[in-house]
Amino acid sequence: MNNSRIYAARYLLPINTAPIEDAVLQVAHGRIVAVGRRQELLRQTSGLPCTDFGDAILLPPLVNAHTHLELTDFPQWAKDAELPTSRSDFVDWILNLIRIKRGLAPGQMAISLRHGLQQLLRCGTGAVADILSQPELLPEYAGSPLLGRIDMELIGRGLVAHQPVMARAAHWLQQERVGQLAHGLSPHAPYTVSQELLSEISDYAQRKAASMAMHIAESVEEVELLHQGSGPLADRLYTRVGWPPPEPVGGAIDYLQRSDALRPSSLLVHGVQLTADEIRRIAVAGASVVLCPRSNRQLSVGRAPVEALVCQGVNLCLGTDSLASNSSLSLWDEMGAALELYAPVLSAVDLLRMATMGGARALGLSGEMGCLTAGSGAHFQVVRPDKLPAMADLAPFLCQGERGREVAHLYLQGVDVLKDATP
Repeated sequence: MNNSRIYAARYLLPINTAPIEDAVLQVAHGRIVAVGRRQELLRQTSGLPCTDFGDAILLPPLVNAHTHLELTDFPQWAKDAELPTSRSDFVDWILNLIRIKRGLAPGQMAISLRHGLQQLLRCGTGAVADILSQPELLPEYAGSPLLGRIDMELIGRGLVAHQPVMARAAHWLQQERVGQLAHGLSPHAPYTVSQELLSEISDYAQRKAASMAMHIAESVEEVELLHQGSGPLADRLYTRVGWPPPEPVGGAIDYLQRSDALRPSSLLVHGVQLTADEIRRIAVAGASVVLCPRSNRQLSVGRAPVEALVCQGVNLCLGTDSLASNSSLSLWDEMGAALELYAPVLSAVDLLRMATMGGARALGLSGEMGCLTAGSGAHFQVVRPDKLPAMADLAPFLCQGERGREVAHLYLQGVDVLKDATP
């Protein structure tokens, strides 16, 4: 975008400052130049073209900090495979997921990934941290305007797994980035990646200045395995995939710290079973935690300890996880569920910050996205509801799932990416 332009709306929500009524946003050369009240800024920018959205809300795009977009079509796959709707526990869900993925026809996952990318844009998401299990799907991201990163999923236990897993990591980080999506690594979880292998991955990621994301403390089954080396994961998952029984390694954060994998750039997903001491160590390290309340609720793994996370000042963000454990990829739905599950610890204002600034910080996008301020990229969305609330009620009004169906425009790099988007 080379020319200056003004965008106006009834409400503008910068996120880093209070909402502004009858507001305008000035953009030039793909960056935000100024934000303020219409009466004040229009006097200074007389003659510039203006797009007036009228009775609408202008705010930053949302940042979905944890997805598995390749699984977007999972509900249909499960239906086609006549997957039982009932399950006994977290391990049962994992085994069903493995069964479904192994039964897919060629090309199904590529189509699913494309569907996921489309769904994110339609609900006002501008940045994502996506987990990918098949590197050959990388071309499917081509042409996507999304910012963020794609983290390659790495799984392996036992010394025999080290060489192929590290070769996979090296090949991934050598790939050219697609659009605005950087490449990172995702050692899957403490129960699927050995301590020795995590150390190698962590060391390699540091040498290559690559980000890392990891599922941590998601279930009681994981806690039992790490502390005792036994339980449902060992009895059923390990037996199914042919892994030997593991040695106890202590808590999830012990496991990360022994491999030097707890750093400011670390993205820790779920954190449902974290203890107070583990949360303190996360805060000291400066790592971010992605909360996925709807996925946790659907899998019956518990509620994240948000009281301790907030008290310790951990950077929090939101993710939808995959449609194998959730009903939509909309962060509006996620904020609505979080407001119900985490109140009064987290307010609507807190959740909006988590879904924008918190996610941007976790993905290394602070200064580019997350708030509407001079110098940031020209990234914003426009929500046009049937009826606007009073400005004092704006935050709780926005933390509702139906807002995702009211996104009228999504500007990334100064371009409305929904203008010609597929419905």
